[in-house]
Amino acid sequence: MSDPSSASTSAAPATPPPEHAVIYVGAASVSLVIGRQDGSGQFIRVESLDRPLPMARDIFRTHSITRTTVDQAAAILRDYLQTMREYGIPSSQLRLFTSNILAEAVNHEIFLNRLQVHSGVAPSLIDDGNMTRLVYQIAQRLLKRNPTLATGNTFVSHIGPGNTRAIYFQQGRLAAYSNYRLGIFRAREAVATPDEESQHQLMHLEEHIRGVVDHLAQDYSQVKINHHVAIGAEIQSVAPRLGKARHGAHHVMESGLASLTDRLSRLNPDELVRELHVHYTGAEGIVPALQTNLALARRFGDDSLWVPEGDFQLELMLDLMTSGSRTSVFQEEVMQAASEIGVRYKTDRKHADHVANFARQLFRELQHLHGLDPKYELVLRVAATLHEVGMFISPREHHKHSLYILLNTEIFGLSTKDREMVALLARYHRRYNPEPNHPHFSDLSREDRMIVLKLAALLRLAEAPDRSHAPRIKAIPLRPEGPRLNVLTSGVDDTTVEQIAIDSKCDLFREIYGYDITLAKS
Repeated sequence: MSDPSSASTSAAPATPPPEHAVIYVGAASVSLVIGRQDGSGQFIRVESLDRPLPMARDIFRTHSITRTTVDQAAAILRDYLQTMREYGIPSSQLRLFTSNILAEAVNHEIFLNRLQVHSGVAPSLIDDGNMTRLVYQIAQRLLKRNPTLATGNTFVSHIGPGNTRAIYFQQGRLAAYSNYRLGIFRAREAVATPDEESQHQLMHLEEHIRGVVDHLAQDYSQVKINHHVAIGAEIQSVAPRLGKARHGAHHVMESGLASLTDRLSRLNPDELVRELHVHYTGAEGIVPALQTNLALARRFGDDSLWVPEGDFQLELMLDLMTSGSRTSVFQEEVMQAASEIGVRYKTDRKHADHVANFARQLFRELQHLHGLDPKYELVLRVAATLHEVGMFISPREHHKHSLYILLNTEIFGLSTKDREMVALLARYHRRYNPEPNHPHFSDLSREDRMIVLKLAALLRLAEAPDRSHAPRIKAIPLRPEGPRLNVLTSGVDDTTVEQIAIDSKCDLFREIYGYDITLAKS
């Protein structure tokens, strides 16, 4: 006779299928993570797979992706899609990303098209701005778990395949950021010569690393550093060999890292794969990564490093599942970084803050009209903060100078696409309306051109009441009245000057939103 309790157990409903899948085409492999969202909105891994792909080797050696690698990526993608089908996950729940180094391949558009053909999903290239945000998020989680790091002056370095990032925190808040063209595979291929012995190549690699490390150290020579955190797939993979984890991080002594780096550098590729249990393309980056981290530690005089616990690639991919989210703290870090750029170009900080505040109010109050994703509020605020940087060159046509400066200035936490929108908004905060033949604007898709038009109309309205840089209107609550939007003013009796400014700058607003703007007493 069967046990009733066991019968009821077997009749229990099956676990619901996972909700999402992410495929990441990285520098040395293609990874798949299948995850399910928990009650707090975080994604929990259900399945993960990783297959080698020598993309970085191709890009930094030949500046293109070989046909063999393209075919290999397509085959891996087909296998991963089959795995998704076995889990009952449709392609509509797949997100496909590629490493930021892909942009350096001359045939990257062909490669992206091939991925889209096989997956049915448009791939997203993670550019430097996106990668910086992801590294920042990993660092912030570590600081929250580790009080020692959160309360001091903490320098965070991330050695990536093509670039090195440095983020400096004071009391847990962003204080400085920089990016350098020194990466694991970039450095390795720069010194690789087929006829040279490995030990000679190692010496050349150390010399190559030293130059960029000296530059980085010089940039941070005036700040006090209590702790150094090293983030990256390679150093995180070997950190458990060098120290126990506590409060989310391994405390790695410089002497231990030096000893391990020296020992691994003497192994041939087969020995390295067996020792570390990695595939060959992944093994190629281990020694350059450890050498770079060691060089940084020595240059800063560090006796030890903190290395986050866990798998960097997995954490990165779980973050990509929620990559649209930006915490309020992160947004304020971006705004602080933008303000520092404004200081560099001697903008009027009070005016910039005033316009940015108005822009945020307008974006929120007119959400029902513009219908834009909330992420564009940050783009608008940054543009409002930096719209006059071109005055540094000349007041004459400063909007065009602003475009040039912002197109060529990295803004912490913003993707290349977001930064281009910021530059275009600064370009169109005055004078002429966007036209299809304008450089940079003409390169945008129809959808993105419409976003720029909507945001530019808001920026002009936000800037108009403070056009004289002597603000009297402190807030801009709106009240619709037929074909007009009344801006309710409080404590200002005569708004003639502000109304003239609004009338001269809000033609684009009328065209886009269909409303005239009138100042009215509240």
